Amino acid sequence: MVAREMSPQDSLWLELDRPSNLMVITSLLWTATPIDPDRLRALLRERLLARYPVFRQRPVLHDGVLRSGSWVDDDDFDLDRHLVVGTVPAPGDQAALQAFVGAQRGTPLDLAHPLWRVHLLQGYRGGSALVQRYHHAMADGVRLTQVMLGLLDPVDGEDVTLSARVGRRSPVTPLPEPAGSGMSLLRTLGSLVKIALWSNPDSVLDGRPGVAKSVAWTEQVPLDALSRMAHATGTTVNDVCTTLVAGAVSRYLDDAPLGRRSMRPGDDDLAWMVPVNLQAADREPPPELGNHFALVLAVLPHGPAGFRERLAEVHRRMVRIRQSWEPVLTYGMAWGIARSPSVLGTAASRFMADKAVGVLTNVPGPREPMAIAGARVEGTVAWAPCSGHQGLTVCIFSYGGGVTFGFGTDDAVLPDPDLLVAALGAELAAAEHAVLGSAVG
Repeated sequence: MVAREMSPQDSLWLELDRPSNLMVITSLLWTATPIDPDRLRALLRERLLARYPVFRQRPVLHDGVLRSGSWVDDDDFDLDRHLVVGTVPAPGDQAALQAFVGAQRGTPLDLAHPLWRVHLLQGYRGGSALVQRYHHAMADGVRLTQVMLGLLDPVDGEDVTLSARVGRRSPVTPLPEPAGSGMSLLRTLGSLVKIALWSNPDSVLDGRPGVAKSVAWTEQVPLDALSRMAHATGTTVNDVCTTLVAGAVSRYLDDAPLGRRSMRPGDDDLAWMVPVNLQAADREPPPELGNHFALVLAVLPHGPAGFRERLAEVHRRMVRIRQSWEPVLTYGMAWGIARSPSVLGTAASRFMADKAVGVLTNVPGPREPMAIAGARVEGTVAWAPCSGHQGLTVCIFSYGGGVTFGFGTDDAVLPDPDLLVAALGAELAAAEHAVLGSAVG
């Protein structure tokens, strides 16, 4: 039986698992034509099992005050346990697929075997849907996205370019000298104060998560339209997408019964956990995968506002984070938490998680059309796990010249993610009209 040591960061994700919030990253893609199960099995053997040992290994946590564990080869490994072939539940439409994915988000993986499962569902829009679930203990979201994209091949045989760059050569965007270092330090100190003192105002986003989960996603938004809005306002596509999410949540809070509860005018800021990659995404993930990322606390404006006004404020706040050492600071905090006694580390992680209403991720996929096992991929979206009392996870996923917004919710907190999709559509229409004077098309 071959074993290798598990890093404290990886074992922490196992400890944070709760029935109400599983530490599992879920992704979905769908294809124009059916995926052949035998070709997919061969692909998984070649590009997962042969490259990354953790896909054949199960976790073992060791007893003790300090956190420790191992990855151990699964002597009973069976690929058919991890690749499940079926059909999309009747009537085979997007609502049925959403219900299936939502149910999977509330279903734990088997700790007695490697912590991943892929569902190949035939009969979705004339093709297939592929639901992939990987435990966060295996790797962080960026590396697992690289693993997922590693299953794809370009349709036209060209080099693959990402819709945007993930990660940075330096964890902080430098400011001009001589004031640059001092300003970065001041902004980092401001980040430390924000992390220590922040508390969200009451809203419908508060609650005690349960086991049942739901998902919904938008149709693809043309990336060119988002780029035009960014260019016209001197911001970035990431700023535009983040603002659209903030505006959509604001609309949801306005329409939901008791949506804002005790939120007062001028007290409409809500904090989100935003993953930040600390390595360039064009680097091949290491064979052992693992976690190497930071979570920053991004406070976004969710009060009533026009799109341009909200975008300017989002841009200002995101620049402050990018021009600080907050990602390094929070990575250091996570490193310390992972190496602290288990009871203290788990409590500290949940304390930090409860400062945010949810998780907001931005995943840039390939610009070019891709195929998996010979079937052209029509679209893709993913959801990072929530932790603590969080009941909302949002993913902005770029692929093939379009952007899909995915909402993952907890049924006890936000049982209606389709309302968030509708709110995003209304916010998008208002944004394009405000910036470009036309509707998205």
